[in-house]
Formats: sequence, structure tokens, C-alpha cells
Amino acid sequence: MTLESIGLGWSYPVSWIIGGGLIYGVLLLWHARNLFKKTTRSEAIKLSVLRGISGLFLLLLIARPFIEQSQTNPDAVRLVSLIDLSGSMNEQDNEDGKRRIDQVRELLDINRADSWINLIRSRYGSVDRLGFSDHDVYAIRSSSWAEPDEGKSTSLGNALIDVLESEESVNLGAVVLFSDGRNNTGKSPLEAGEKFRERAIPVNVIGVGQVREHGNLSVAFADVPSESVAKEELIFSAEIKNGFAKDKSTTVRLFNNDVELETRNLSLGAGESRIIRFSPHIPEIAGIRTYRVLVDPLEGDADPSDDVDVHVMQILPPQFFSSLYISHQIRPIYPFLKRALAQDRFQLSSLIRLGEQTFHALGDNVLPHGYPENPEFWMDYDVIMLDCGSLRELNASMIGSLKDFVQKRGGGLLLFGDPEPAQELLGGLMPALETQSAMAKEDLSLSILPDPLFTERKRLDQWKTFLPGGMPAELVTRINPAARDVVRLKGGSNQSILTIQAYGAGKSAYWGSPHDWKRSLINEDRSLEFSFFWSGVIEWLGSGTVNRIKVDQQEEPRSAGEENILSIDVLGQDFEPSMDAQVEANVTGPDGYVKSLQLYPQGGSLGRYTGKFKPPVAGSFRVLYHISFPNGEKLKHLSYVKIKQHGDETKDTRYAERELQMLANLTGGEFIIIENIQDEWIPRLSSSLPTITKRTNLADAWMIFLIIFFAAGMEWIMRRKAGLK
Repeated sequence: MTLESIGLGWSYPVSWIIGGGLIYGVLLLWHARNLFKKTTRSEAIKLSVLRGISGLFLLLLIARPFIEQSQTNPDAVRLVSLIDLSGSMNEQDNEDGKRRIDQVRELLDINRADSWINLIRSRYGSVDRLGFSDHDVYAIRSSSWAEPDEGKSTSLGNALIDVLESEESVNLGAVVLFSDGRNNTGKSPLEAGEKFRERAIPVNVIGVGQVREHGNLSVAFADVPSESVAKEELIFSAEIKNGFAKDKSTTVRLFNNDVELETRNLSLGAGESRIIRFSPHIPEIAGIRTYRVLVDPLEGDADPSDDVDVHVMQILPPQFFSSLYISHQIRPIYPFLKRALAQDRFQLSSLIRLGEQTFHALGDNVLPHGYPENPEFWMDYDVIMLDCGSLRELNASMIGSLKDFVQKRGGGLLLFGDPEPAQELLGGLMPALETQSAMAKEDLSLSILPDPLFTERKRLDQWKTFLPGGMPAELVTRINPAARDVVRLKGGSNQSILTIQAYGAGKSAYWGSPHDWKRSLINEDRSLEFSFFWSGVIEWLGSGTVNRIKVDQQEEPRSAGEENILSIDVLGQDFEPSMDAQVEANVTGPDGYVKSLQLYPQGGSLGRYTGKFKPPVAGSFRVLYHISFPNGEKLKHLSYVKIKQHGDETKDTRYAERELQMLANLTGGEFIIIENIQDEWIPRLSSSLPTITKRTNLADAWMIFLIIFFAAGMEWIMRRKAGLK
């Protein structure tokens, strides 16, 4: 609002006002002279001043002075709020702060009555909300606030020119730009600013971001083998690079899945690169392992995707298998097992009750004083061959740790003998749910399935396995949903004597023919067959979980803001590709990202399930797969996905405050940091907009009447006190 003119509302010649004022002045002097004669000097001065004030303001009422001011016509003003929706607005300047775009969204929230956009609309009416990214300018919708997730480039100069040259630019009063100042494509913002200055339209700039140190800290595995062997030392190395211009300190962490193996504190000079070697790690069991190395993020890190590196490694079965035979009675099969496992790759220990207080013990860690009581006892072995009757002589802690040995440590458990104690005390760890005691009159032929115990064994169909006649045995008639029969009675019977299952990280099996030793007495071929059979069983039990789930190792990081495919191959209970499983992936990532998605079979690829998710930011995303089979079996698998930043926009996300200030100064607009903006803030407008004139009549002010009343009243009171008329 600007002052245009000052005038009088008196409709007659001004000379009349001047003449009347002179006459009143003369009369006031004459009146004051008389007062000096009739009262004291101080009283006369006070009464004269009060009479003068009353007359002066009475004269103002008669003259009716006014002030005329001009202001921009709010009905003819068009304001444009222009919001940067490029990828750099997805940046979070402080670790605990809000993203840049979220700060803008609060001010432009049309659903909040006291937001800046609603207050400014109540003042001017037409205030557009436009957004831009790449070379597009468009009206803001509720879905537009997710645009920065896509990592599009910034074309700030082109967006300003598009607004200026649009058909709606008539009566454009000002542009309010919300941006971090990044510009990596199209015309220069200052080039656009020149055009705004020619049209005398100011660009008010709201700076979104913070000036901070900028650089990049990265970590990657160095010289890591593609496979290793269980029970052998595995040493990891990692290279850490400091891309900052200053010395930096960080913490490097090595993980096996979610288990932290080692932590190292590290200080690096500016631009320094260093390779560190972690302490030796010994994987206890075979299988697929996912190792991660990561550095704690630093403020100002330009690329969080290289703060972590992931390596999937195949851990091969150990060169030798440590096994323990434990029984509550002497069984003839033991010496035959001992001879069958008398090979370099097997190390057999044993503990057998010979009498009430007498035990046979074989092995360095086995003592002939009774059954073990230390729960950690099992963990020194790869395979436990356990007579089920021994379970009733073990305490609860030992039984609980035996379950952990299989489920958590990944060991193998072979159960034989009376199945009832195992079914009662071990629950689902026992693969045979129901058995039938049998004693055949003659030998019964058995069939052995090659998969998975003897997949690589040739001429398996030539083995002459049999169930010894005249000897007691337990035939398995019903098994766990996750279990599988491997050795069955021939002739189409559903009865078996060996059933196996993967259980947690390990495996378990039940053998129902403890008199199998008889076939090794027939001839040398049957003796070799017996040794091949039992060495294969022990190797399978000690080699860790069967890899029924496979996730391809990620070769290159995927991109944030794009659809990324999760793919997993699943084998069923029969170790064939499964097409009837239910697969769910729970994805967690940076900034509290959480998403659950269902994976569906992929046409043309048996056993493969795929799903899509769109990661909003770069970094490491944890994917936990839950697989459910129709028979009730459930499996889990943990994997990690590296997500890189998308496009040119992410190469430099620094806050460019200097460029924004230059744009505002060039166009005559105001520059203000978003943290300092108030809801009542009014942008600078163009001086060439249509205006309206507003007249203010001073005589209408109630203060004038109050002053006249006050002065006249005081004069009357003082005259009465002084005894004057």
C-alpha cells in the first residue's frame, strides 16, 4: 500500500477555512488576555490551551481532511507457488529431521485451515500450486508429494519460463518458489530470472535445505572367495574409502545375516582408502550364508547405497564329520557302524551304558562317568546317533539343548530304537509320527530313493538292502508334513524304515531297523554296501540344511524409485520345484521403510516366485521370506537387496543457497529460509499490477471526538473551580 495524496473534504473555498481559523485565533488571544486579568497566570495558560485544542479539532471536523492510498487489487492478482519435486527434494538434511519435500508439504497443506497456502488464498484468492521435475510443470495433486521418490532431474530454469510464458501469466503478481536450488538439466535459473526482471515480476524464493559438509563414505568386500568349507577359517577383508574433504571416523561392522561377528573403529584421512582384515571366522555348518559389511552413516554422505556390501557364499560340507553314538544298552550294530565310519573323513565318539554304573566311552570329550549334564556338550559334534531310550535318562536341559543343536546350530540327529520317548520329548524334531512294531519271518526287500542322500551315488539300484527276518523293527506308517521317506518296503507299501527331514538349521532322521548289521555279514559286497549307506547318511545329516530356497546373488545395485523384482526359487518336500507354496516377503529398509508383499509363481519357471516393490531411497533393504506349504510346513529365508540412487539428480544433492539468493535478488523478490517462514508471510508482488484507491477520512476517527470532549470538559471543570463563568 502506497500513499497517493492528502486533501480536504470541505466543499467550499479553502480561503473560508483559513479566514475562519484566523478569526478564531484572534478571538482566542482576546479571550486569553481577559483570563490573565481575572485569574492566575498558570490557570490562564491551561484554560487557553484547552480552548485552543477544542477549537483546532473542531476546525478539523469542519474541514474533513482525508488520505488517499493505493493498493494492489487482490481480485486481479494471480500468485503461483512453484514446488520442486525432483529427486534431491527427497534428501533428509539432518538424521532426525524431515525430508525437504515434507517441510514444503506442511506449508502447502490445503486440508489445514491455518496453513500458509490457505491464509494467502484468503487474502488474494487465486494462488496456484504447481510442481515441476524434469521438463514438466503440472498442478499439484495428493499423489504428487511422492514424486521425489522417483529421483527425477531438476529443470528449474525451464519450469520458471513455462510459468512466465503460459496463457495464465496475465496479471501474474509473483512466483513463490520452493526449492533446494539444484539444477542439472535445461536452462539456467538466472536466465529465467532475467525474463522475470524484464516483466517486473518478482520471484520470491523459499530455500529448502541446509548448508552442510558433503562427501561420500563407502565400503566393499575385498578378495572374498566365492565358497569356503565348514570348520575352516574364513577371513574377510573390506575396503573403506573416505570421499570427504576432512578426516572422518566411523565404525565398520561385519555380519553373518543378522548376527554381528566383529566391530572395528576406524579413522580415515581426507580422500584416504584403506583395506582392513577382520578376525578369522569359522562357519560351523555347510549351506548358503549371507555376509554383510557396513559402515555407520555420516551426515552429508552423498550415496548411502555404498555404505553396505553384501556377499552370498556357499559353505561346503566339512572335510571330516564329527559324530557321537549314544545308547542306553549294548546293540550289535555299534561295532559295524564303528567299522563303517573308520575313515579319514569321519571322527566317531561313543557313550554306551554297559550296566547300572558302568559306561563305555570313546573320544576325547566323552567320560565314562554317566550321561552328560552340560547343555553345550552336543555342540562339539556334527551328527548325534541317539538311541531313543537314552532320552529318558537325560535331564530337561540336555533335551532342550539337543533341540537347539539341530534347529539353531545346524547339526544332524539320527534317532533309532523305541520311538515313543522321542515322540514324547522331542516333538516335531522326531520325523516319524506313528510307527508299527514288526518282526518278519524272512528278509524283506527294501528300496532306497537316491534323492537327497545318495544323489551322486552310482548303481544305487544294484544294492541288495533288506529288513532282516526274525529281528524286531519299527516300521514308520505316518510322518511329519516336512519329512520324507527314503528307505521303504518294496511292493508298493507305504511303510518305511528311514525317514528324514530338514528341521530349522539342521536335519533329523529316524531309523527303524537296528539289526541292519546282518547284511554286512553276507559277503564283501554287502559289507561295502553297508559302509557306503551309513557314510552317506552321516554325511547328509552333518552337511547342514538342504538348500530348498535359493535367491540369486545380486550382481549390481538396483535403483530407488523404480519397480524392483524380488525372485526366489522354492523346492517342495520332495525336493522338486514347488508350485503350490505361499510366499510372502517382508521388506524393511532405511527411514523406517516397511512393506509386505505376496510373491506369485512365475510362468515358464517352475518353482520360481516373484513380486515387485518400489524402494523410495537408496540403501540396504532386508528381505525376510516366509514360505508356507499345503502340508503345513513353513520355511524362512533372509536376504538383502542393495538399492542405489537413481539418475543424475542423486549425484549432487547439496543445498544451493547462493544460487537461490541470486535469483531472488535479480527479480526483486524476497529470499527466506523455510525454517523462518511464518504462516502470515506475504510475498513481494509486481508493481505493475492493477490497483485500487482507498480513502481514509480523518474526521471519521472517534479519537477526534474524544479529544474535543476531553478538552472542553476539562476547561469547564477548571473554570468552575476558579469561579469563572
